[in-house]
Amino acid sequence: MADLRTEFLGVKIKNPIGVTSCDFGGDERLAKRVIEQGIGWLVGKTVHKINGPQRWPRPYFYSLKKFGPELRDSWVCSQMFHNMPYEEWLEHEAPKIIKTCKDNDCLYIPSVSGIGTDPETWIPLCQDMERLGCSMIELDTGGPHATFGAEAEHKDVGAPLAMDPDTAYKVTKACVDAVNIPIIFKMTPQCVNMAALALAVERAGASAISANNAFYGTWIDHEAGTFYGGPYASGGLMGRSWQLFSLAKLLEITATVKIPVIGIGGIFTWDDCVRYMMGGSTITGLCSAVYSRGVGVLKEAIDGMSEFMDRKGYKTVKDFEGIAVPEFSYIRDWPREEWMAEISPVIPLFNLDACSNCGLCEKLCAYAAITSSKDKETGPIINEYCMGCGWCMGHCPKSAVTMVKRETGDLIWDGTGLPKKWYGK
Repeated sequence: MADLRTEFLGVKIKNPIGVTSCDFGGDERLAKRVIEQGIGWLVGKTVHKINGPQRWPRPYFYSLKKFGPELRDSWVCSQMFHNMPYEEWLEHEAPKIIKTCKDNDCLYIPSVSGIGTDPETWIPLCQDMERLGCSMIELDTGGPHATFGAEAEHKDVGAPLAMDPDTAYKVTKACVDAVNIPIIFKMTPQCVNMAALALAVERAGASAISANNAFYGTWIDHEAGTFYGGPYASGGLMGRSWQLFSLAKLLEITATVKIPVIGIGGIFTWDDCVRYMMGGSTITGLCSAVYSRGVGVLKEAIDGMSEFMDRKGYKTVKDFEGIAVPEFSYIRDWPREEWMAEISPVIPLFNLDACSNCGLCEKLCAYAAITSSKDKETGPIINEYCMGCGWCMGHCPKSAVTMVKRETGDLIWDGTGLPKKWYGK
């Protein structure tokens, strides 16, 4: 049976699946709901002394599901950091959450935010977390909710810190020097040069990185002719599709630095958790999925990972952690033709036994290169305009298409993993 136990920053945890900073880490009552699903770790709702983010406009969750099925997990969120006064949380709620996590073998990671780029406003919060007995601290930087919710005097919270390597270094270094427990820096996806920022916080002494925070967004109700929800930019949660971007950002980090990474952003299912761990994260966290699909997604993710490991023969999570990182590179490094031939050397091959003649490949071909044939013996026909792009293969409902070399018929790609390096050495 698969062993999901692992270790993060010297702390042994029962599994790598947890919940990132959100309501479910804000108070003991909500924390219990996710802890009961069997998670290995929980990040607290971000505590702070920033003027503005403690006051949420109501309502503040604007689900976009009614605007189309592809938006079922997308929403705009104008809820910000913790709404509880900091001193009240510190004295009354924090000890209860910490005890509940400890009693249930769940690692608790508090999340804090100072006021913008001033290191001195971060230090006291970190010291408070250390006095509480926490084993590590997350610095919540770049959160769009707070960035667009703070009052004018605190307008520099969030993105300015999380996008500038020099500022990130100074704040991280100050926090690292102020306490004797590990510091985790939380990345914002708005950062263009993620590798440079990751190197800066690693150099400052950060023990780990969380990647990635939420983007910002807004929505317009076309029928009403005005905004849907608030008429402002706030947190934009883009559902599972957000994972494409977040995973790329994660790999920029894991391929660059040596410190552990918490993989977050767009994770909804067990295979998403596996994917992030293969991309180099040590542990993985869900957030939006818990709101969008209920707390049960956590147990499903834990059970799904366990079943996957049994099926693939992985004994521990370390067996697949980071296995994709060495392959991560640039398009420029992938073998290509010296100049693209007018007639593609790579073409689709249709399995006529599986093909249902649905015509979808003809309908979706961007190059008008496919003609449907109702003749079962002939099947779809390609012409000289075929670019060998693989679009038809990806959309075939019967998985009846593979990509082959035109001259020899040798298989180039069957839709699993990497295509063969058919050109060059």
